[in-house]
Amino acid sequence: MNSSWRSYFSERKNTNAFIITIASLALILFAFLHFLTYNEARSGYHFNDPVLNLVAARDLSLVTFILTYGFAIAGLLIALRDPAVLVKLFAAYAILTLLRICTLYLLPLEPPAGILPLEDVLLRFSFYSGRANLKDLFFSGHTATLFLFAFAFRKPALKITFACAALLVGILLMLQHVHYSIDVAVAPVAAWVAVRLARALIPK
Repeated sequence: MNSSWRSYFSERKNTNAFIITIASLALILFAFLHFLTYNEARSGYHFNDPVLNLVAARDLSLVTFILTYGFAIAGLLIALRDPAVLVKLFAAYAILTLLRICTLYLLPLEPPAGILPLEDVLLRFSFYSGRANLKDLFFSGHTATLFLFAFAFRKPALKITFACAALLVGILLMLQHVHYSIDVAVAPVAAWVAVRLARALIPK
């Protein structure tokens, strides 16, 4: 792994791409932190979701937390072996976060009926500033983040594994009425766009 990173940083364009990507990601995440506070105070739209109406909400926070962060950590550890993939993942996550800011701003939503707030300790004490955010909705960040790995990895087995994990997380979020079905349905599309843009922006 060390040799792959030395080889990666031996080219100036890669070093520049790494620095710009990390700096951009930090700035975007900082902006997102403050945007979520603003977004939570806004009035949004509420609609009757026929998919959520099929089941009563149930608390699946622990399973969702373990799946989301377990696969995210595993994905990062796998990506560490290939610097080019990891940097593109960071860039894709930055783009994904920008997309989320745009979609959350353009389509503010009220929480789904019967929502059981997701207990996510990491989110609550980072981006959610200690509160339970209920309007961080369109589109699902948990689902989209795992789809980033599915689209970024090259090996078919990894792609399928992470895509299945992302789908499962999306289903769990709907079962808990944390997200509307449209929030989950749009997540893979947004993740695919983010990965494509990252690949276009960052040199090979």
